[in-house]
Amino acid sequence: MRRGELRIYLGATTGVGKTYAMLDEARRRRDRGADVLVGCLDTHGRPSTIAQLRLLSDDEHPPLVLDLETVLGRRPAVVLVDDLARRQPPGAQHRHRWQDVETMVNAGIDVITTLDVSAIESLADAVERITGAAPADLVPDEFLLQAAQIQLVDITPEAIRRRVAHGNVYGPEELDPATADMFSGDSFAQLRALLFTWMSDHLTAGPRAAREARECVVVAVTGATSSGAVVRRAARLAQRSNARLIGVSVQTGRPHGAALDLDATAQLVRDVGGTFHRVEGRDIARSLVDFADAQGATQLVLGTSGRSRFAAWRSGSVIDRVLSSAGRIDVHVISAPTDPAQRGRPARAVTGSPVGRRRVVLGFVVAAIALTVATAALVSVRGTIGESTALAIYLLIVIAVSTIGGLAPGLSAAIAAPVLANWFLIAPYQTLRIADRGHAIELVVFVAVATAVSSLVSISARRAVDADRARREATILAELAGPIGADPLDRIVDHLRNCFPLDGVALLRSTADPAVWLPVATAGTGPPHHPDAADVREPVTSDVVLVATGAALSADDHRVLRSFVQQLRTALEQQRLAETAARAEVLDRADELRTAMLRAVSHDLRTPLAGIKASVSSLRQHDVEWPPDVRDEFLEAIEDDTDRLTAIVTNLLDLSRLQAGVLRPSLRSVALDEVLPAALHSLGPHARAVRVELPEAHDELVADPALLERVVANLVGNALTWSPGEASVRLVVHRRGDAIQIHVVDHGPGIRPHLRAQVLQPFHRLGDGAHQPGLGLGLAIADGLTGAMGGQLELRDTPGGGLTAVVTLPRAPEGAA
Repeated sequence: MRRGELRIYLGATTGVGKTYAMLDEARRRRDRGADVLVGCLDTHGRPSTIAQLRLLSDDEHPPLVLDLETVLGRRPAVVLVDDLARRQPPGAQHRHRWQDVETMVNAGIDVITTLDVSAIESLADAVERITGAAPADLVPDEFLLQAAQIQLVDITPEAIRRRVAHGNVYGPEELDPATADMFSGDSFAQLRALLFTWMSDHLTAGPRAAREARECVVVAVTGATSSGAVVRRAARLAQRSNARLIGVSVQTGRPHGAALDLDATAQLVRDVGGTFHRVEGRDIARSLVDFADAQGATQLVLGTSGRSRFAAWRSGSVIDRVLSSAGRIDVHVISAPTDPAQRGRPARAVTGSPVGRRRVVLGFVVAAIALTVATAALVSVRGTIGESTALAIYLLIVIAVSTIGGLAPGLSAAIAAPVLANWFLIAPYQTLRIADRGHAIELVVFVAVATAVSSLVSISARRAVDADRARREATILAELAGPIGADPLDRIVDHLRNCFPLDGVALLRSTADPAVWLPVATAGTGPPHHPDAADVREPVTSDVVLVATGAALSADDHRVLRSFVQQLRTALEQQRLAETAARAEVLDRADELRTAMLRAVSHDLRTPLAGIKASVSSLRQHDVEWPPDVRDEFLEAIEDDTDRLTAIVTNLLDLSRLQAGVLRPSLRSVALDEVLPAALHSLGPHARAVRVELPEAHDELVADPALLERVVANLVGNALTWSPGEASVRLVVHRRGDAIQIHVVDHGPGIRPHLRAQVLQPFHRLGDGAHQPGLGLGLAIADGLTGAMGGQLELRDTPGGGLTAVVTLPRAPEGAA
């Protein structure tokens, strides 16, 4: 039976035009005479999609759920299936829609479908990092590789934001805040870049038979929690290399310390397009390399174990053994999450030996065993061989021991060997006396040669260490020569601690009191607080000194240290210049603020004062008898103008506190169902129509309740001022990752994107018309108060027109009071 063809329209997310493109393709096929059936499709009420559907079918309400039995019974030539990753309802033949599609393709039916990049199995961890939420439903890469064609549907971030703002993607009531974040931030751009990367990795992928002949990537699989990231990284590596992916788990027969979910990891390997194997072997490293060789693998991917250095020294490192025996196979090591305090800290060299401690111990062990075995063997044949032959054998052992363990084991063997030869092999036996002068000369020459060989081996090893140190110094200097970046002092000090065997490093500034030094930057544990308490002391400027505790530095280390000092000196000078520029900017802004304040206050304070003066003057007239209703109007006008003056003065006081930097918020866990009603109540009767959408099981956030109430009141008041009707203002709350977002949505005229930064500045109003109320401080104060609480205020377009103000604040930990 002919197998059907699968065509996928792939995009970064919903709204880019995948469904429209699928309908356009279906219409062209129908015009060529093909029997086209709409299996399932959701128009989301988009006019352009509905218009395209009308050109294809008279039914404007296609099924939202795919009915596999109906499709197989009718057997059309082409079936349209929207949203390939959607999960089928309970009771369906398959759990996922892509499984129904696979059944239809196997039955000889062509399928055209749509898919978002966030639903691809191998990209699940990358998507979660971008969006903050794990994708609910995924499609295996192996199934996608069966597609005859994958068509990219792309749109720029600016264009998709315009579509959303104009209501062409979601209706005003359909777009929830979590989805709006996708288009307002940089999440869409990152998903779009991920889509391009995935597509470029698959452009050269051919049919299954051709893929089997390609190079191979083997990934070592365990059931640890970090294995998923390692498998997905290996899958992307295989995709970029157009290679086969094979997962392997080595079963040693030894019990593990924790139960590992190996089956889940094995299934993940299959879902990303690979195959999985289990092999038996006592040596994990040897088994991995042998398996990779047998598969003809060109690349081997391993994950770090996260074990301590002592554990690796005691039982050996699998990664080190794989690297030493991999041969022609390229080995990729994927780092697992580790303690940030230990990340980047280099291993300290073993004092007194250019080789490692393990090699020194091994050298002594080899010397003891080899000398013992050789002496026993030579004693058994000492009557048949000469002393020179025995000394040559001993010399060979000394050379081997020196090569393995360095100078100390080599010298020990060089001293022990002639003693053993004299005692057991040179007459008189079992004494240290030498009867023949020639034997004495032989022993002296042996010791000299053995000592020289041990020294040469040690010198060679030490030069290798020096070469490695030179390379490290060159790397350090190259990094220091690069851009300093943000927080240069902290970065340089921390980098200095990581490059040398130092426990704590500090940059101290002197004060008028010689006993008191102020820390400028610190790194490590227990950095010194006074130069006299430091092991290393290096002046940087006339009043700043670099101090450190730990092992003493060599002359070569001090040469590199001077480069750090020069970089610190440059960073301090740049910091001084930046502070001077900041002070000048503050003075300029203060001058601008004073000018704007005088201009605004001259109008906005004078107007309500004039109204109050006129009303009071009228009431004080004795020659006019005002009717009761007129007197009430005067009193109401006085009350309204007084409230307006109070609001203006309150905003000015808040602004002065923000500008002076004296605002100290009292942060604690806050329940929104207490703050939001109070904020709306403060706005008076006209705020009663504001619709509040608060989830039933909502989280608390970290904020100052009084300041948060002011922020919400200012934003809602601004929305009510510009909205065509009070009922069109919505207050929506939702959780995004570790933050809580409060959305104030209106359907007024909105604000153009290039003007949004301007309206967040004090005394800036769009148009600055005389009829506009207020000083232009509402949004500026809301932004300042939000920032003081550690949050962020963002202005966005409302779908269908208007402005949405989004306040983002940290979510309170579980159980916080």
